[in-house]
Amino acid sequence: MTRQNTVPRMAPAPAEQVRALLGMPAAVQSDPDGPLSHMVGQPVINILGVLGNHPALLSGVNPMLSALGQGKLTLRDRELMVLRVGYVLQSHYEWAHHVAIGSKAGLTEEEIARVPAGPDAPGWSEHDAALLRAVDELRGPEARLSDRTWQQLSSAYDAQQMLEVLAIVGAYSMLAYILKSCDVAIDDWLTDPADLPRPQGE
Repeated sequence: MTRQNTVPRMAPAPAEQVRALLGMPAAVQSDPDGPLSHMVGQPVINILGVLGNHPALLSGVNPMLSALGQGKLTLRDRELMVLRVGYVLQSHYEWAHHVAIGSKAGLTEEEIARVPAGPDAPGWSEHDAALLRAVDELRGPEARLSDRTWQQLSSAYDAQQMLEVLAIVGAYSMLAYILKSCDVAIDDWLTDPADLPRPQGE
């Protein structure tokens, strides 16, 4: 994925303001081997900075994202869905960050590279295919899980996990709208992954 050269439509709020809203210390400590290790020692990420222009919105959105990040689903399952959202909505920023997180969550390079091919690509387990299909169905014209996908996922997930599936697709779609419409730049310190293919027909 090539780094965007577009001038952002909205600059991030000052880092000190954002840190205060999030209750973050000046130097954020994180597990150097954890899924967010690529952000250890880095500045406030640009998406949080842009959301910081609306303090009440940031203060509402961040707890939801934290709850989903520490929720009932495995990190691998969550990241597989987030990557599919990032691909379907062509969000360069979302894709770049979640390639880094997904690789820490147990997704292989080959699996990440297969996400754009979708749920029907050879190589996915039935469960992984159902997660990818869930994104496509919720992003589709009916915005609803099919009976097939609901049955596949609910055979492995409880009610809280099923709700998280729906919330993850919605939350990261919302972030993609903000990222793309505000032309939020990929953080300078983040290494871009390979080019993200565009959906067929575009």
